[in-house]
Amino acid sequence: MRLYFECNMGAAGDMLAGALVDLFDDKRKVVEELNSLGFPDTEIVYSEKSVSGVSASYLEMIIGGEKEAQNGYRHAHSPRGLSEVFGIIESLGADEKVKSDAKNIYKIVAEAEAKAHNTEVGEVHFHELGMLDAIADITSCAYLINKLAPEKITASPVNVGNGSVKCAHGYLPVPAPATANILIGVPYYKSEIETELCTPTGAAILKYYADEFIKTPQLDSVRKIGMGAGTKELPQANVIRVFSYEDSGITELSCNIDDMTGEEAAFACEIMIKEGAPDCFITPIIMKKGRPAYLFTVLCKDGEAEKFARLIFKHTTTIGIRKYTPCRYTLEREFIEKNGVTVKRSEGYGATKEKYEFEDIKKLALEKDISVFEARKIIDNK
Repeated sequence: MRLYFECNMGAAGDMLAGALVDLFDDKRKVVEELNSLGFPDTEIVYSEKSVSGVSASYLEMIIGGEKEAQNGYRHAHSPRGLSEVFGIIESLGADEKVKSDAKNIYKIVAEAEAKAHNTEVGEVHFHELGMLDAIADITSCAYLINKLAPEKITASPVNVGNGSVKCAHGYLPVPAPATANILIGVPYYKSEIETELCTPTGAAILKYYADEFIKTPQLDSVRKIGMGAGTKELPQANVIRVFSYEDSGITELSCNIDDMTGEEAAFACEIMIKEGAPDCFITPIIMKKGRPAYLFTVLCKDGEAEKFARLIFKHTTTIGIRKYTPCRYTLEREFIEKNGVTVKRSEGYGATKEKYEFEDIKKLALEKDISVFEARKIIDNK
C-alpha cells in the first residue's frame, strides 16, 4: 500500500492527521487510540465537517478545555525548549518507532527555526509549534502512518498561500521564515489565497515522510481517499486529500541464458520469489545454432525493477536484461475464510472466482493421511 498527499490547499498537522484518520473504517476507534497515548492536558475530538458540500474528517485539539482560535494562534502558552518537547513525547504511551519519528520531525523544525533566528538548535524555543496541540498533531501523524505502514509515501507540490501570517514575533510573510527553511528542496508555490496554508508542522511532516514530490502521479489502483478539514473558512474547500493505493504497475525483466544448469537456474528463481517478486519462471528455448537455453523471466513491481535487475545479474550468468512494461487486466482479490480454510476470492469484469489455498488442503491431507483430492472433497462438503 502507498500513500499520496494532495496539497492543493497546503498542509497543516491537524489536516494531515484528519486525512489519515479518514482512511480507517472505524474512525472514532482510531481517535480513541490517539487519546489513549496520554497527551498531557489534551483531548483530540473527531467530527465530520462539511467543506464546500463535501464531508471531511476534522480533528480538534482541545488544550485545557480551550479550543483553537480561528487563526490557529493561541496566546496563553509559554515557549518550550526542544528538550521539554522531547520529554513530553517520551512520556507518551506510543511505541519507540512513533516516538522516534515524532522527535525527528521536531528536529527538522528546530533546525529551521535556528537558521531563521541565527541561533543554535539547543537554544530554540518553540512558541505556537511547542504548544501541546502541535505535539499532538505531529505524534498523531507518526502514530497513524506507522499503523498504516505504507511502503512508499509521495506528495504533490505544496500550496503555501500568500500574504502574511501572525505569530509570536509579529506579522511575517508567507511562507514564514521557518516554514521556508523547512521547504528547501520541496516544490511549493504561492497562490492567490491571502493566508498561510502551509504551517511549519505540516511542512516538517511532509518533508520527513515523503519519498518524493510528484505533480501528476500515476494512481493505478486507488483503494481509499481520506479527506482532512482545516480550521480556516476559505473561498476554496480547505481540505487535504490522501490517496491510499496499490502499486499495480508490473515490470517484466527477462534474459536468455545458455550457460547455467537447471539446478542453478531454479535456485535463481527461488531467490527472486523469496525477495518478493510476484512471479518468476523459466521457459525452455532454442537459440541460434540450435543451442538449448532458458528464457529467465521475472515479474516485479515498477518501483523495484532496479532491485531485481541487480539480483538477476548476481544470481545468473546473463550480461544483459530486457525490460518491458506490459498492460494488464486484473481482478480485485481478497482472502476470506470459508469451510474452515482460507479462500482467495477474485472479482471484476463480470467474473467471480474462488480458490482454496492449497497449503490448507495439503495440511488436512497430511493430518488425515488422505490424498489432496479427498481433502478437497471433505472441505467442499462442510
